[in-house]
Amino acid sequence: MDDTLRQAPIGVIETTADGRVEALNETVAETLETTREAMRGTDIRERFPRAASPKLPAAFEDGTPTARSFEEYYPRIDRWLAVDVTVGEDDRVLVYVRDRTPAQETERRVDRLEQRLERVQGIGSLVSAVVEQVIGASSRVDVGRTVCEHLGGTDLYRFAWVGERDFPADRLRVLASAGGPSDLRGDIEGALGGDAVTGTEPGGAGSAAADAGTTLPGQAAVAAGTTRHIRAIAEDATIPRPVRRAAFGEGLQSCLAVPLAHQGTVYGVVSVYSGREDGFDEHERAALETLGSVAGFAIRAIRQEDLLVADTVTEVTLEVDDETVPFVRVTREVDCHLTLEGAVPRDEAAVVCYLGTDGATDEVKATLAACEGVSDVRWIRSGDDPLLQATVEGGTPVATLVAWGATVETADYTPGSARIVAEAPPDADVRRLVEAVDDTVADTTLLSKAERTRDAESVEAFRDDLDERLTDRQRTVLRTAHLSEYFTSPRESSSAEVAESLDIAGSTMLYHLRRAQRKLVDAYFERDHGRSPADDG
Repeated sequence: MDDTLRQAPIGVIETTADGRVEALNETVAETLETTREAMRGTDIRERFPRAASPKLPAAFEDGTPTARSFEEYYPRIDRWLAVDVTVGEDDRVLVYVRDRTPAQETERRVDRLEQRLERVQGIGSLVSAVVEQVIGASSRVDVGRTVCEHLGGTDLYRFAWVGERDFPADRLRVLASAGGPSDLRGDIEGALGGDAVTGTEPGGAGSAAADAGTTLPGQAAVAAGTTRHIRAIAEDATIPRPVRRAAFGEGLQSCLAVPLAHQGTVYGVVSVYSGREDGFDEHERAALETLGSVAGFAIRAIRQEDLLVADTVTEVTLEVDDETVPFVRVTREVDCHLTLEGAVPRDEAAVVCYLGTDGATDEVKATLAACEGVSDVRWIRSGDDPLLQATVEGGTPVATLVAWGATVETADYTPGSARIVAEAPPDADVRRLVEAVDDTVADTTLLSKAERTRDAESVEAFRDDLDERLTDRQRTVLRTAHLSEYFTSPRESSSAEVAESLDIAGSTMLYHLRRAQRKLVDAYFERDHGRSPADDG
């Protein structure tokens, strides 16, 4: 071997045609973790580290060397090597060896990052599509089906099921599932110990309960109100044995259970199963938790809609004794009486309240504004029939009731206590509802509970009632504005054009229109704040 090859920055081995090593440089000896003395005179096919495939020995097969280039992993030295075999005119062979380990690690790292990016983009697009459809779902079953059909049995996830929380029985029921074998769903239903909700009436008794002391990830997520991540299903003894066995048989390795929650109330869970141990990274978890929040909001909205059209409701009357409640504190300090006229949730942490008062109005406003967690206090109207607006943040009885899908009918605040009347869905668990309210205050007492049948009101009756409230001028102005498409966006007619068609001044048209709109809204919400339908002309 000449001095140039001996001093080359890459490894070089010189052999005879039958593979006997005649010379090698120090670089290759270090790369192969040997010495030149140990390799010189030996058969390169015996001394070169072994790989999974015999590519180097094949270059010297039958004593006839052939040129070839390849790259492979050598376990004994834990390195990737690029090997080039060249054959000279006198059948003398030069084997060039380069360490490719750093480059291979970089390439694998890039591949992993590209796969991760592709997966993140995929889950992002998937969640966006699901969210869009969930918002438009017409029933809780539709919410479950939409979520499952997009998640289960896809390239991203192998199986998914959605469970709805049955508040009276305080258990989960399977709403929908997708992907995976039917026996896995059956084992999950057995672990839940009840009937599955499939959009039809439940059948007979559920299958036998699973192992005592075990629980599904979905059950644990609902109980804690937080996401539950199982990295190795087969090895987690907290999961019922039949579910572990069925999941293992289908190659399902990891699971993520996300609560379907809104404003602190958990309405159900979505459980997603992956065929990979690392099936859920932080980006996927964040995306699925966003989906859980949106689905929780959709279910709550549907429950409230069901309450609006339900023939029967559960009316509960609660007494709350806690002077830390801002409105109770104000009545004690000012010695007045407050009445909740209405409450509108602004977000998960705040409720906008509208209060009537019989006390010293300026002092009521100042005292309420000084309460912790209360902001945006202002008068809606003053005088003989005052109405005060205040935004309350943090846990309050009213916020808790609204989060549970209840409608607060009345709330009266007196020094030291408050009495609240609310309508809850007919399937509401009143005991847990009271416990939820009690978590926000010192003491809560259930004064009464009654199932009440609503009086059905026809569309014609609603129209007749509204017609009695409107004056002839208000009815004319409202109908003209409607037919002129004044209420469309963008408007097809301006207020001046509507007024001109009625041959009245623009200010007069707006005067009558605003009062007609007020009476229409009052009739819809069934609240006149104690005022006569004929008020405001």
